[in-house]
Amino acid sequence: MVSGAALACIFSTACGGSGESKEPSPTVRPSPHVSTPTPEVLAFQYEVQEGDSLYALAVRFGTSTDEILALNKLSSPDELSVGQIILIPGVPPPDLPSPNVVPRNPAGAGFIFPIEGACLPNVDKLMPNAPREYRAGIHEGVDFYAGYSCATVLEGTPVMAAKAGTVVRADHGFTEMTADELQELLNRSLAQGYTDAEGLDRFRGQQVWVDHGNGVVTRYCHLSAIPTAIRDGTQVAAGDLVGYVGDSGTPEAVTAPGTEIHLHFELRVGDTFLGAGLPTGQVRQLYEQAFSPP
Repeated sequence: MVSGAALACIFSTACGGSGESKEPSPTVRPSPHVSTPTPEVLAFQYEVQEGDSLYALAVRFGTSTDEILALNKLSSPDELSVGQIILIPGVPPPDLPSPNVVPRNPAGAGFIFPIEGACLPNVDKLMPNAPREYRAGIHEGVDFYAGYSCATVLEGTPVMAAKAGTVVRADHGFTEMTADELQELLNRSLAQGYTDAEGLDRFRGQQVWVDHGNGVVTRYCHLSAIPTAIRDGTQVAAGDLVGYVGDSGTPEAVTAPGTEIHLHFELRVGDTFLGAGLPTGQVRQLYEQAFSPP
């Protein structure tokens, strides 16, 4: 009998002012090789155990081997290994292990906070999986606001790379939504019952993405500006300046500018975000592990 799992119902898709030091920059488009997030797929995470086979997992969870292979972009059942985190289509059955078990962190450790002096938010509504009713969606990252995250977070506060990597997206040519565009996007999300990939990207505003290898990418969102040196292909070290805090992409950037100043930070693993669908306690454990020394 299969035992032990890191589980969660997830939706597989894809976020957050201006200081004197920000630099003007030429307009460039996001890198054409950055992949568009995949459509939402209901699935849950499972940690492969000793003795598991793809066929046995398909039978147990009422799906097919082909569906599991496709969802995880695997070419062969032989690619399964003990401890590997895979996605299973559907919803987790009630007999899976208790959510109190500390989950394995697929992103690893050694990340630093993207704002100097910051800590994880002291309320769960600013953490991943928190509901976002206004757009019929869920939160996919960590929001760093003044008063909630141990640090001063003002318009123009410097945003730092959380780990060494390569810039794969820098939105120097970002243009804010108009009131009509915002309303159309909100109406579409509510009508669909979820926020689609295009909508999520618009709501994240001006962004920088850094690829850390092994499928791990960090996203820095709602920026007000990006240094000219930060562009596709730029190598950054942990602590390097990648942008400035703002409110771009938020509804308030259109309706009440300056009232939603914060950094939305995403830690992506593969096609989803770290902690997708997990209980709040496990989500915090994962991010505490990520921001711990390597």
